[in-house]
Amino acid sequence: MEFTDHPAPDPQRLLGQFDEWSRGETLPGRMLANLKTGRLPEVLEALGEPAHGLADWWDKWEKGTALPDEVTAALAEGGLRKQLEALTNS
Repeated sequence: MEFTDHPAPDPQRLLGQFDEWSRGETLPGRMLANLKTGRLPEVLEALGEPAHGLADWWDKWEKGTALPDEVTAALAEGGLRKQLEALTNS
């Protein structure tokens, strides 16, 4: 039996995981792992140009060329929360 269908990314859940880190409840590396499992890369790709800078930082994380603290700070400063809120409210 082969499973190929995945549930769609859930922006509300991604936002919750990001907020846990913002409140200091989750370490940066754990938050990034949670966002990856929650399929943030697909969300960033679907957003296109508005999320271009965020996607660049995500790629750095995926390639191991940026530290978790750098990436989480860049995601926060780059407006990830605002992007996820917009998706949640749409």
